[in-house]
Amino acid sequence: MPKTRDVLLSSHILKSRNNITYKVFKTYVSSDFETLAAASPHEYVKTCWDNYKSNCPKPEQTQSLNGKVFETIIATCLYREKILPMFLQAQITFVPNVSFDIALFKEEQRSPIGISIKTSLRERYKQADLEAVALKYVHRNSENYLISLQSGETDSVKKKLGQGDLLGINRVIAADMPEFDEVINYLKSIKFTDPESVPIITGTLVTVKK
Repeated sequence: MPKTRDVLLSSHILKSRNNITYKVFKTYVSSDFETLAAASPHEYVKTCWDNYKSNCPKPEQTQSLNGKVFETIIATCLYREKILPMFLQAQITFVPNVSFDIALFKEEQRSPIGISIKTSLRERYKQADLEAVALKYVHRNSENYLISLQSGETDSVKKKLGQGDLLGINRVIAADMPEFDEVINYLKSIKFTDPESVPIITGTLVTVKK
């Protein structure tokens, strides 16, 4: 499991991010995300993103930094809503070469929820769908969400999902719109847990006598 597990459950969630993202978030987005005033989850996301885009110097707003800041905004939003435990940059057993931006594990169904977070979808939604298919191949009851910001790209991918062109993603969500609140309320209704370690092989071990 991710080495950052204990950090994610602390009140210092930002310290699990790299130093640049931490400094940018604290300087330009919010010095205290837990007390930032916002009437709803999607308004929290919108406020944080607007703060970043307005306050951070334009030359510093690279595509990479944009993505890391947006991931942090979503992670801190889940933390504020007490959707815990969660794992950042999570690898899931038997799902090779896939890293989910955020993963949750449902206690009752014993299955994961994979969350992919993208500031821009374009062709990247295809990768997210392939990763979602890989997760469902191993965990049949898993759920997969693709989170972005409201745009023509988001609308286009939602249309593809409605037409059945996506095989693994359950829902495409614009985090700065009220539909994000619906997803947050759904996640809050689920009890999540920290899954125990799963042995690779079980059974009676026969070996050579030494």
